[in-house]
Amino acid sequence: MEYELSCRYDTRQSFYGKAQILEQDIGTTGFKEKVLYSYGTMVAKIIIGEDKTKYIYYGKYSQTTTRHQKEFFRQNGLTDKEIKELFKNGTLEKEV
Repeated sequence: MEYELSCRYDTRQSFYGKAQILEQDIGTTGFKEKVLYSYGTMVAKIIIGEDKTKYIYYGKYSQTTTRHQKEFFRQNGLTDKEIKELFKNGTLEKEV
């Protein structure tokens, strides 16, 4: 399933279709993944397992893409402190 990233935490009213999320099952593993595309480039991913969720940050692009990444991670359960740690380390695992 593909859909547009909405603005819940960001002060903007919309991202105007510039940020898309692709959500899908990973084979028969029972895992799910959510992939964030900003301006058509994959910039973040979340892998949801039975007992852990792994957040992956693919680096700094533009200021607007950083807004998309922060919104995506906030909507999927990370605090500002955890997002800062994720941006520093590139990955973060969190128990469900």
